[in-house]
Amino acid sequence: MDSSKDQKPQTTQQPQQQPGDGSQDSGLLGNIKSKFAAHTANPGPVVPDKFNIQQEGTKEERRAKAEALNK
Repeated sequence: MDSSKDQKPQTTQQPQQQPGDGSQDSGLLGNIKSKFAAHTANPGPVVPDKFNIQQEGTKEERRAKAEALNK
């Protein structure tokens, strides 16, 4: 009799990752998600809270200047 036929094969179970759980991401997929995540993305240009720029001339003067330039 062969003793290897009598033994049951040993199996192990791997833990399953829960879908939507970003804490377990690793490798290429994790790197891509970290680059495109909204909270880590570049916010864009800075706009100050008090953005006070004086307009040149009155509304009529600006409109006349625009019409002259667009001829």
